[in-house]
Amino acid sequence: MNKFKYILLSSLLVLGTACDEFLDVEPEQSLSTPVAFSDKSTALASLMGVYSQAQDADVYGSVTAMISEMQADNVRFVGSFPTFQEISRYVTIASNGSVRSIWADHYAGILAANAVIKNMPSVEDPGLSESERAQFIGEAKFMRALFYFNLVNMFAQPYNVSNGATPGVPLVLEPTIFEGEQILPARNTVAEVYAQIEKDFQEALAVLPDKYGSAAQTRGRATKGAANGLLSRLYLYKGDNVKAIQSADAVLGKTDLYALAADYSFYDGNTAEDVFSIQNTTTDQSSWDLYYLPAVRGGRGDAPYSDDLLAVFDQTNDARFTSLTFTGVDAAGNQAIFTNKFKNGIENSDNGPIMRTTEVVLNKAEALVKSTNSVNAEAIALINPLLTRAGVPTVSASDFASAEALLDRILLERRKELCFEGHRRMDLLRNGKALRTAGPGAGVSNPGDPLIVLPIPQRDIDLGSSLPQNPGY
Repeated sequence: MNKFKYILLSSLLVLGTACDEFLDVEPEQSLSTPVAFSDKSTALASLMGVYSQAQDADVYGSVTAMISEMQADNVRFVGSFPTFQEISRYVTIASNGSVRSIWADHYAGILAANAVIKNMPSVEDPGLSESERAQFIGEAKFMRALFYFNLVNMFAQPYNVSNGATPGVPLVLEPTIFEGEQILPARNTVAEVYAQIEKDFQEALAVLPDKYGSAAQTRGRATKGAANGLLSRLYLYKGDNVKAIQSADAVLGKTDLYALAADYSFYDGNTAEDVFSIQNTTTDQSSWDLYYLPAVRGGRGDAPYSDDLLAVFDQTNDARFTSLTFTGVDAAGNQAIFTNKFKNGIENSDNGPIMRTTEVVLNKAEALVKSTNSVNAEAIALINPLLTRAGVPTVSASDFASAEALLDRILLERRKELCFEGHRRMDLLRNGKALRTAGPGAGVSNPGDPLIVLPIPQRDIDLGSSLPQNPGY
């Protein structure tokens, strides 16, 4: 497969050691800013380094997606990693090493994006056109928004809790921020973080291209379609359903670039089903398969289907089950059902699915029902092709007694279509539903409950009062 290879040049990332610890960023005089932005080629390499940070296991390299599935009701975590066991059992402590890595590695990406945004305007190279300069800055803003979107969803309450007034995460918009020798940013509100994410996506949208010269770049590098698709998600999470519909339409109207796949063989294929994916090769060592595949296929067998997820499928007729599952031995030594979405357990080169055309369709369908508070005919027309593709009966308005009943069906189809891709936790929380109704987490996993969000890492708390801890930790 011809894949778009991201270039990670540590000397060009202007990050020092920030990939390991957010608060350990080196003083600016030790960073290679003049080298990193000396001409077009080095500046582009620095931009590619921002994309590379998204490949990190604790960013968009599977861990946060897996946590979002196992904190909810899609995954039965049986692995031996203590940090993941804590999260799965709702007994996470603030010194959890995985939580610390998630926090630090996202901010490493944010700082890398900030460096590109700040320094790209001063790059002197006659080979760098002003339109290219603007595009590169737009790509960095797109990636910064992507990092922040994941971070605020993991460490803060959903927007529908207090209309975004709860503590979010620190907005850091410069390559480095110092107070003495330490970075001590305050926590912005969820609403403020969402506003910055929207601003970044919108500013990127104005300068990004529709496509690039290869399929892998078109699906794995920031485009207008990717920005609009993620805006549709952002607005849906925020409850701005009219804008969610508009942004979804901007993607779905580009039928030459985006379309529903005919079947489920599209995974990792950079097809019209993919709006934006993190591109990985054997060199990058993707970890999606590590957790989702059993040992016989190169994984660990940590995260098979939960019984709850198995129960929602027509296991005889639904192609989302029959073509995307297999039986294997899990990490506990028991027979289990696994997802077949990620196949490259030996090569470890699965792409990370961030935004698919299917999600955009479902975003619009959900927003239509919520904005009209009706059994919306257009929403039904949107989900029926998904049901036809799956080989299950389509639906009509007469099948739903209320708008709420149709909304529940759309959320069910989201669950079946997008399982294991990291959507389930936020789909439940933003719709006012508990993450779990049985087992660990039952009774303490409702929107607004303390333990539905990860703790701010204890080390960061200890370094300054401007980072108040999330309640419950």
